[in-house]
Amino acid sequence: MKRGKELFTGFLLIFPALIVLATLYVYPLVLSIYTSFTVQASYGLANYVKAFDIYWRDIIYSVAISFATTVATLFVSVVVSGYLRFKSWKFLELMYKLPLFIPFLIVGHAMRVFLAPHGTLNNLLTRILRIEELPGLSRSWIGLVWAFVWIMTPYATLIVLGAFRSLDSAYIEAAQNVGASKWKIVVDILIPMCRPSIMVAFILTFVRTISSLTIPIMVGPASPNMITVNMMFRVNYFNDWGTANALGVISYLIVMVFAIYYLRFMAAERGGIKA
Repeated sequence: MKRGKELFTGFLLIFPALIVLATLYVYPLVLSIYTSFTVQASYGLANYVKAFDIYWRDIIYSVAISFATTVATLFVSVVVSGYLRFKSWKFLELMYKLPLFIPFLIVGHAMRVFLAPHGTLNNLLTRILRIEELPGLSRSWIGLVWAFVWIMTPYATLIVLGAFRSLDSAYIEAAQNVGASKWKIVVDILIPMCRPSIMVAFILTFVRTISSLTIPIMVGPASPNMITVNMMFRVNYFNDWGTANALGVISYLIVMVFAIYYLRFMAAERGGIKA
């Protein structure tokens, strides 16, 4: 009886959170999936056929950009976290956290100006290299990855640095006693022992990148586009909610692949069976 009351009390405490989750996530998700199979009062896969027929290059492009961003972001995060694990530098601590407080819209506009053909970066390189005309990185996949890495790095670094600093210093001290360099310690000790946290940073970075809209619109090329940009165009210019929702479901499935891998990885890390 007492156990039942405790369960009921616990349910009441989390009930408001469940309502918010169901209203803001579960219901839109179910409605999106339902609409993706709806074609003029009938049901079928026509929206998915159209989505793959028109946007298959953009789907591959979105995954490639998100993966490239994630790899570059994790590399920068590990380098910064490895440095700050051994040495405190207040300036670096402040600078890597700065993008946390800047909205994506502002980042997109700033990067468009910074990476433009006659933008800040090219003006600086022109003075240093004495080259008259340099191509701008804005409106290219390189500029898009650059912008994404700049905005995503703080989130990944907070996770990775927290994991590095929470690791028992005895492992690091033992490695230093046998002459291991700091980079060797990072590669052979910190990264392997902090794999779960690095995987969390990987998944979150990938998901945030593939779901971003403002930065691809402002910095990315006109073609190919990210999935989110295509969804916006289908709704705003064609009023085609079916194809837009089909693209959304495809992006859900892409993210689920990484999420399932992460869950299986965590199960194996905690003693489960890796299939």
